[in-house]
Amino acid sequence: MQREYQKAVQASYPNPERHDCPGTDVMRDLAARSARSEDIEEDQQWKHVIHCGPCYHEYLNLREGCRLGGEATIQHESR
Repeated sequence: MQREYQKAVQASYPNPERHDCPGTDVMRDLAARSARSEDIEEDQQWKHVIHCGPCYHEYLNLREGCRLGGEATIQHESR
């Protein structure tokens, strides 16, 4: 289900110019907080992330790193 949501966010909110994106440090913090099961739903930066395809994709990669017990790092895709 998460993958379907990610596809929907990317299709609905492509944001190729990355307008108003909060940056990697903010997303790293959101990912770490989420991995610790902290509530991020009311965070204004989170509200941007779930309405921005590139940010949501980056956030998921960072959160996965946190859940695996490592530091939240970005995994770049080869194009």
